[in-house]
Amino acid sequence: MKHIQKGLGALLASAVLSTSAFAAEREFQVLPIFLDNSWKPQFEVAAVVGSTNFDNNLKTGANYGVELSFDCPVFTLPGDHTLRQQLSVSRYDKNNFEVTVIEMNPYYFFKLSPDLLLGVGPGIAGVYGDPEGGKDNWAFAFQAGAGLKYYMDNFLVGIDARWQWTDEKDYGSGKEDLDNMRILLKAGYKF
Repeated sequence: MKHIQKGLGALLASAVLSTSAFAAEREFQVLPIFLDNSWKPQFEVAAVVGSTNFDNNLKTGANYGVELSFDCPVFTLPGDHTLRQQLSVSRYDKNNFEVTVIEMNPYYFFKLSPDLLLGVGPGIAGVYGDPEGGKDNWAFAFQAGAGLKYYMDNFLVGIDARWQWTDEKDYGSGKEDLDNMRILLKAGYKF
């Protein structure tokens, strides 16, 4: 685990140092959706598949979903750094326990090269746990994540790692959380 943390730290440091080479002429602005005539959402839609590893007795399993991403309508940042809102819905279904996650992850993206971006950020979510023969419940969650995106014209591929912490809820066998770590692969299109 220490090697992974050191590797992520080194990757983040190199991203910050390399971004000055790709800086553009853009300024900080509040509410560009209303105040900047040139602001565009730059929508992206991606299919997402991956693996979810829960901290409790649920088994590691596959998840799948869809993600809609767009430039932040609340802030633009100076230079070539971008805030993007990533809305996603994903699903896990294994061992008679279904989990649906609806999440919002604002990521701060650094350009590592003209076509490769590194993003980091927090997020919030609603997590719906539905065990067979138990109680279904919604839980509030927050998460932290990091990811890479690579663009080939309007097509994109990417990978994210997200750590999610949830409220404890009763799913039929006492209170438990659905804390998890997910590795997600994505492929999509930029409009």
